[in-house]
Formats: sequence, structure tokens, C-alpha cells
Amino acid sequence: MQGFRDVALAVLLAIAVHLAGLGLLWLGSLSWQPNKPLRAAPAFTLVDAAPYVAAERREQLAEQQERAAQQRLEQAQREQARREAELEQQRRQEQERQTQQQQRQALLEQQRAEQLARESEMAQQRQAEQLRQQQRELREAEQQRRLDELEDLRRQRELAQQEREAQERRLAELAEQREIQAEQRRAEAESERLRLASEQAEQQQREASLRDEYGSTIAELVKRNWIRPGNTRPGVRCNVRVVQIPGGEIIDSAIASPCNADELTRRSIIAAVERTAVLPYRGYEDVFEREIVFTFVYDG
Repeated sequence: MQGFRDVALAVLLAIAVHLAGLGLLWLGSLSWQPNKPLRAAPAFTLVDAAPYVAAERREQLAEQQERAAQQRLEQAQREQARREAELEQQRRQEQERQTQQQQRQALLEQQRAEQLARESEMAQQRQAEQLRQQQRELREAEQQRRLDELEDLRRQRELAQQEREAQERRLAELAEQREIQAEQRRAEAESERLRLASEQAEQQQREASLRDEYGSTIAELVKRNWIRPGNTRPGVRCNVRVVQIPGGEIIDSAIASPCNADELTRRSIIAAVERTAVLPYRGYEDVFEREIVFTFVYDG
């Protein structure tokens, strides 16, 4: 629009110049008289304004081109800044993703280390128990050997006494010996009964401790594979029935009573059991049961 106005102005200026020239010619013709010597007509120089208009248009075009180039440069700079901002955002997102992945990897490594530590501790406990059992057996064997030695000495003294005693006391000595042997057998039988009772109590205690450990290990393993729904609140207590085969492979599972969880949380617990797939077996053969019920607990 500005260029059109400039061209129109230039054309009007050219027309005005031409009209001014024609007016001067007309004024000169008014003073003409006949039979008078002809005077030289005044000279007028018509100036062509087209070059000036073209020059002005070139300047305006150059200014327009310069403004367009400046706008293109600013647009390119804004586009470059936008691309750099997008690249920076992508770089930050990638860095955050790598950080989260490293944190997850560190957590998995920590869990594996804790599992190995627990398994090592349980193995050490079993070894310590075996060592204590061996020491008890050695002490009992040593005690029995000493009892046998004492018994041999006592018998030797009795035999020497019997040889010195008269024949008339032999029957009494034999009766006494039979009474002593009977008492010894009763004492040995009582000692054996107490020993067996002690071993049975220890065995029952070991099995109870191993059974508790077995249930806790299963509950902890299932909890590690549990993906908690967002609406689950602390305080969940659910009995879970699991059917397995020798080796620990799970073939069936279900929620048992009591259970205070909602339906979504119950399904997530069963899904955790299915992800577990195989329960611990090695080391728990003595307390293995085809069908077990353990308590799933979530306290936050």
C-alpha cells in the first residue's frame, strides 16, 4: 500500500510539472501583437521525474527486503531457540529416565543382596545346629565311655572281693550283683528315655521354628511379587491358601478367611502368588505340605 501511494505521488508531480509548462506557454501567447518583430519564445526545461521515482522505489524496495530479511532472521533465531529448548527438554527427560532406571537397578541389587544374606544366615544357623548336635553326641559318647570304665573298675573290685570272700557269701554277692545290674538297667533305661524325650523336644522345636520360617519366607516372597493397587490402604490381613507339589511348584491358589481386603486387592494378591510360581523347597523338606495357608500382611 505504501509503494502504491509513492507511485501515485510521483505521477501527480510529473503531471503538475507538465501543466506548469503549458501555463507558461499560454501566458506568453497573451502578449503577442501582430506586425511586431517576433521575440524569442521563452525556454522551458521539462524535468523527467521518472528516474527519481524509480530511485525512491528502489530504496523503498531495499528497505522492504531488509525488513523481510530481518524478520526471517528473527524467525530463524526463534526456531533455533525452540529446537534447542526441545533438545534440552529431551536431554533432561532421558537423564531422568536413566536415573530412575539406575535407582530401580540399585533397589533390585539391594534386594538380591538381602536375599543372599538371609540365605547365608539360615545356612550358618543350620551348620551351627549340626555342630551343636555333633558336640552333644560326642559329650554323650564320652560320658558313656567314662561310665563304662567306672563300671569295669567296680566289677574288677567286686571280682577281687568275691575271690577273697568265702563260698558261703557267693550267693549273697551274686544276688547283690543282680540287684545292682537291674538298678543299672533301670537307670540306663531312664537315662535313655530322658535322652529320647530331649531329642524329640529339640526336634519338635526345630520343626516349629523351621515351619514358622517357611511360612514367613513364603509370605515375604509373595509380597515382593505383589503390585499394590493404588486404593489399597495399610492394615491388610488376608489368609491365602496355596496348593503345591514337591519341588514347590504352585498348582492352585485362593483367598481364604479371614480377609479384610477389597476385591481388587484380593485379585492383586492372587496375581502375586501366580507370579511367584515356585515356592521355596530345598531346606524345608521336613515341613513341606501339599496345601498350606499363610497370612498376607500389608502395613504400609
